[in-house]
Amino acid sequence: MNYKTDEFNLFTTQGYNYRNNPGYSNVDTEYLNPSASSPTYIYERRNNDRLNKGYNGGFGFEWFLDDNTSWTNSVNYRKNSSTNESDVVYTNIYNSLPNSIRNRFNNDLGNGEDVEFNSNFIKKFKKDGHKLTVDFQTSLNKDDNSSEIIDSQFANANTFSIQRQNNNLIATEYVLPIGEGTQFEAGYRGNFTTQNTDVGIFEDNVLDVNLSSTLEYKEKVNALYTQFGTKIKKFSFLLGLRWEDSNIDVNLLDTNDYNNKKYNNFFPSAFFTYEINNESSASISYSRRIRRPRGRFLNPSSDFSSNINLFQGNPDLDPAMTDAFDIGYLTKFGKKLTFNTSAYVNKTTDVFTFVRRDSGETTADGIPIILFNPINLATEYRAGFEFTLNYNPYKWWRMNTNFNFFSLETQGENTYIDFTGSTIIQDLNNKTTTWSTRLNSKINLPYSIDWQTNLFYEGDQKTAQGTRKGLLSANIALSKDVLKEKGTIALNVSDLFNSRIRKIETNLEKISSYSEFQWRSRQITLSFTYRFNKKKNEKEGRGNQQDNDGGGDFPG
Repeated sequence: MNYKTDEFNLFTTQGYNYRNNPGYSNVDTEYLNPSASSPTYIYERRNNDRLNKGYNGGFGFEWFLDDNTSWTNSVNYRKNSSTNESDVVYTNIYNSLPNSIRNRFNNDLGNGEDVEFNSNFIKKFKKDGHKLTVDFQTSLNKDDNSSEIIDSQFANANTFSIQRQNNNLIATEYVLPIGEGTQFEAGYRGNFTTQNTDVGIFEDNVLDVNLSSTLEYKEKVNALYTQFGTKIKKFSFLLGLRWEDSNIDVNLLDTNDYNNKKYNNFFPSAFFTYEINNESSASISYSRRIRRPRGRFLNPSSDFSSNINLFQGNPDLDPAMTDAFDIGYLTKFGKKLTFNTSAYVNKTTDVFTFVRRDSGETTADGIPIILFNPINLATEYRAGFEFTLNYNPYKWWRMNTNFNFFSLETQGENTYIDFTGSTIIQDLNNKTTTWSTRLNSKINLPYSIDWQTNLFYEGDQKTAQGTRKGLLSANIALSKDVLKEKGTIALNVSDLFNSRIRKIETNLEKISSYSEFQWRSRQITLSFTYRFNKKKNEKEGRGNQQDNDGGGDFPG
C-alpha cells in the first residue's frame, strides 16, 4: 500500500508465505570392480518435502525535494522458518551376498532473519536525461540450520550450520546527454561483503573434523566505469570501460588456512549498429565479463544427507573471465513479423565445472564414498548462432520463439593427490554440440480472458565425465480482469507436465551412474490482485533495486 502527494510518497509492503515444495532425486550406481563384500549396484531413492513459512515486510518514505529531486529511504525485514524432510532408501545388490535395503532419514530445520536499509537519491537537471543518482544499501543476514539424521544400519548423525553475512553497497552514476543522439555516463560502484559460516557434523555425538569447518569470506570490490554512445546518421555506437579492483579473503579458521586474492581487471565493451533501412539493421559487439564463485561453491563442508555421494565446495576457486563476440541482424516484415538472428563466440578462462572422484574412504559395509566438487577448468570455447521470431498473426494472438544452437569445447585437466598419495590427472577435454528452444504464446480469449503458454526444451549435452540429458518444461497461465478492471484473478501452472527433471549419466574409472533430480514438482498458484487507485499495468519504481549474482550455487 502507498499514499502519495505532490511532496512525498509513503509506502509499505506486508506479507506472509506458506509454501510446500516436494521434490525427489534418484541415483543408480554400478561399481565396475567390486570386492566380494561390497555391492555391484546401489539404487538410491530420495524424496524431499520442503516447507517454508515466514513474514516479510517493509516501509519507506520518498521525499520530493523539488520537481527534479527525490530522496527515497526504505527498511525491509524478513523472518522465516523451514523444514526439509528427506527420506533416502538404498537398495544394495550383491554378487555373492544377499541383497539389503537401508533407510536414511534426514530432518532439517532452518531459521533465517534479514534486515535491509536502502537509500536512493536522484537529481534530474533541466535537460531531458541529464541526471545524477546516489545509492546506499546495507543488510544483515543470519541463517541457522540443524538436522538430525537417522540411519537404519550406521551411526546416527547431527549437523548444524550457522551463517552470518553483512553486505554493503555504495554507488553513484552521472548521465549527461550531449546534443541529440549522444550520451556520456560515468559511475562508481563498491560492494563489500563479509560472511562467516560455521558447519559441524557429529556422528554418535563425536565431531567429524574432516567434514566440519569454519569459513570466513570477505570481499571488497571497487569499480569505476564510463561509457559513451552516439548516433551519426545510420551508424551508432556505444563504448564502455569498467575497472574493478578486487580484494578477497577465503579463510578456513579451523586449519589456519588463509587465502588472500588481490587482482584488478579492465572490462571493455563496444557495440556498433548500422541501420540498413527502416526495417533492417546489423550489429557487432564485444564485451568482457567476470563471474565470481559464491556460497556453496567455496564451502568445503559437505551435504551429509547422503553418506556415499558428498558435495563439497572448493575455497580455492578463482573467478571465471569471459570474452564475448556477437554479430547480429534484425529485420521486420510488415507489422506482424520481426526476425532477429546472431552468431557468437565466447572464450572463458578458469571456467567452473563439477567433477566426481573417489574419496578413498568407504562406509562400514565397504561402499566407496564419491566426492562432487567444483573446480576451475582451464579454458572453454563456445560458438553458435540463435534466432528469435516475434509474430503477431492477429490482434488477439502474439507469439515469439527462440532457437539456440552451439558447440562447446573445454580444454583442461584436474590434477590432485588421491588417498594413496599418488598424483591423479583427470583428462577433462571435451567437445560437444547442443541446442535449446523456447516458445511463448499469448492469446486473448472471449470474456476478457488471457491465456499464456511457455514451452522450453534443452537438448542432450555431452560432458567430460558423461552426458547431461535433455530437459522439457511447460508453464501455462490464465487471467481475467474483474470489478471493472480494478481486480485480476490469475491461475498459473508451473511445470505442467511435471517434466523439469535434470538427468545425468556419469562414467568414472570404477563407477558408472545415472541420476535424476527434481528440485520442485509441478506447482499450481491462484492469485487475486486489487487496485484501489491505480490503473492496470501502471508501474511505479520505489527505492533502489540492485542486481544479485549471489549464489544460487548448486547445479541442477
